[in-house]
Amino acid sequence: MNRFLVTLLGSFFYTGFFPVAPATFASLVWLALWLFVPGGGILGHWAALAALLPAALWLSHRMERIYGTDASQIVIDEIVGMQVTLLALRPHWMTGLAGFFLFRLFDILKPFPAGRSQRLPGGWGVVTDDVIAGIYAFAALFVLRRLTALP
Repeated sequence: MNRFLVTLLGSFFYTGFFPVAPATFASLVWLALWLFVPGGGILGHWAALAALLPAALWLSHRMERIYGTDASQIVIDEIVGMQVTLLALRPHWMTGLAGFFLFRLFDILKPFPAGRSQRLPGGWGVVTDDVIAGIYAFAALFVLRRLTALP
């Protein structure tokens, strides 16, 4: 795959080049697609995650060769993290916003073993911490949904 396609996909259609907080911006764009595009709920389906996860690993590895180690332009890992956070949930703005904030919180805090996973080589180090943050966010969202009226 050529540099143009690697960059297009690895930066999630150039959202990784947003000048301020590109990871947050990319996560918001994914959330908007999940919420507002007809059929967007498919983005949170198991099959979509199963297809994107290996592609994200590969794309992240290739993007690191172009832009450097865990460069800010690489945001495909945030997309995978959002998928994990909202996995198998029906799109709803309240659930989506709660999931977004929880994912960003865990992605920034990097609770064990997320922070340590960044030491893994290549795309593994880029993507694994976001998968772990997504798992934490999914669990927190599950508890929040049980304790509140959140759909």
